[in-house]
Amino acid sequence: MRRVTVQFLKNPDIIHWGFEVSYLGEDEWGDWMAVPRGTVRWKGAKSVRPTRRNAVFCAPRDQWWHLAYEGPNSDNYAAFIDISTPPRWLSENRYEMIDLDLDVGLGVDGSVVIEDEDEFEVHQIKYGYTDEMIQSAVAETAKIVKALEAGQEPFFEVAHGWLGKL
Repeated sequence: MRRVTVQFLKNPDIIHWGFEVSYLGEDEWGDWMAVPRGTVRWKGAKSVRPTRRNAVFCAPRDQWWHLAYEGPNSDNYAAFIDISTPPRWLSENRYEMIDLDLDVGLGVDGSVVIEDEDEFEVHQIKYGYTDEMIQSAVAETAKIVKALEAGQEPFFEVAHGWLGKL
C-alpha cells in the first residue's frame, strides 16, 4: 500500500489537520484510505496523539465533503463528514482540501448532528470564503444530512466494507 498525506487546510493555505495514511483503493464513491489505530497526525504545526481507533477515509470526486468512518464501535460517531472543498490530489501521495468548518456526524445510535455552525459564520469573514464556498458548504451539509437520515451510501455498508479491509 502506498503512503498518502491527507492535509486539511484553512483558507487559503493555513495548515489545519493532517494525517499519514495508506491508500486502499477506489470505487464509484472516490478514493479510500486506511487509517489504522496509531496513525500519525498533526494539527497546525504540532503533532498530536496518534489515532485511537481503526478508520477509513473517503476522498470523493467533485464533492464538497470528506468522510472519516470508524463504524459502530466508535466512542461517538460511526461516520464523521467534514464539509470541505472537493479533495484535490496534488500527487499520487498527497491530497488536500479546505475545511469549511461545518461537520455532520452520524452517531453510533443513528442520530445525525451538524457541528460548528458558529465557526462557519466567523470563518467566512476571517478566512475570506468565496460565495461559491459558502453556498456549496450550506447545500452540501443539507444533502449529507438527508443522505444519512435516508441510510444512503457510501456512509454505511460501503464504508463498513472498506473498514473491514484493515
